[in-house]
Amino acid sequence: MSKTIQFSVHRNPLKDAEGKDTFQVRHENFYTARRKDLMHHLQMRNMMNPEIMELALNVLSSEIVDFLTDNKRLHLEGIGTFSLKVGFKKRFDEDGNELKTQFTNAADITGNDVAIETINFTPDKALLDKLNLDGYHFTNKTGRGSVGHSAIYTKEQIISRLNAYLDERQSITRPEMMHHFGLTKHMATKWLDELTTEPAPILHGKKTGNTIVYRRISE
Repeated sequence: MSKTIQFSVHRNPLKDAEGKDTFQVRHENFYTARRKDLMHHLQMRNMMNPEIMELALNVLSSEIVDFLTDNKRLHLEGIGTFSLKVGFKKRFDEDGNELKTQFTNAADITGNDVAIETINFTPDKALLDKLNLDGYHFTNKTGRGSVGHSAIYTKEQIISRLNAYLDERQSITRPEMMHHFGLTKHMATKWLDELTTEPAPILHGKKTGNTIVYRRISE
């Protein structure tokens, strides 16, 4: 695999105390590699039997859930620590708008108000050292002195634009989404990942050659 890590430069929304622009950098991902990509990678490099790895991943995912729901963090030495993050259940009004859940009396909070929000992962120093000490270097994807920028959409707006686009063309790729929606690579990837992996996804992606083609779930 490449030892070159690509980044892009973006302007921060807020200026500094003197009113000057400030900037941040973001990692530029090619695409989201999935389990089948990992299996293919292992097979090509003869690192281990993909079938054994598949079984190990299935067992690991079940064991992580078992430990977390038994009120434990799970630390895998050399990799990192998994832990649960809980919060309040989401509530919605009659129009489907999410309501902000607030309590002014701690005694009113019961288990019926609580839900799992996500699984946190904190990498071990040993894992980070493999990135920081293994000879990787960085290259500016946007070009030196250039600043990436992205159009801003709400989720409802991005879904509406996607539906209109897919009504005409049936499928979309990340580069097409970047071009037609005025998005940076980072934001196009973010939206596509969210819309294919959320609990009720509206898109599914299929890799064709080196490109992932996205279509509506109903198609």
